[in-house]
Amino acid sequence: MSTNIKEKMNTLKKELLLEEASTLFEELGYEEMKLVTLAKKAGVSIGTIYGFFNSKEGLYMAYIEHQIHTFTKELEERTALLDSAEERLKVFIELKFSYYCSKREALHHSIKNNPFFFNTFYKENLHPLENIFLFQANAFRAINKNISQESAMEMAYLFNGFTDGYVSRWFEVQDDLMSKTNEACELFLLMVKGYNHG
Repeated sequence: MSTNIKEKMNTLKKELLLEEASTLFEELGYEEMKLVTLAKKAGVSIGTIYGFFNSKEGLYMAYIEHQIHTFTKELEERTALLDSAEERLKVFIELKFSYYCSKREALHHSIKNNPFFFNTFYKENLHPLENIFLFQANAFRAINKNISQESAMEMAYLFNGFTDGYVSRWFEVQDDLMSKTNEACELFLLMVKGYNHG
């Protein structure tokens, strides 16, 4: 019984640290966020942070994964009552772009220092993105019945790369990312609707 309580306390402590770190990443960005500051704000030792996350990069990756889980939950809630696959995809892009806009400081380091950050992250962390890819693949198949499940999953990867391109460009030119939602959706849907395997 005491082991179970200890595990629950550690889980809670880790979640609270991640919540506090999220605030700091989003306010200061990766480079300016210091573990010493996090330890002080959370009232723990730096050793405690390392015990849960191994490094600042480990903490940052936990932050990204947490954001993906939050995003997925919000996406499911916002699209649950939508009948149109096109509308579900538009909501996906809108939500994705809004997350990047609101978390710009936290993500700037990753994209600036590694233009292929998205590709690397997807390769190393597929599991948290699986539901998002399935969501997209199902929408593609609803739009075009000629698309096989395998091709739909390939399109999901393409779609993510396509929308990530808009995000990368936004980081460079500082334009209005949200205004690109319809354009991104319409351009990709042209490909989906025109797909004819065989």
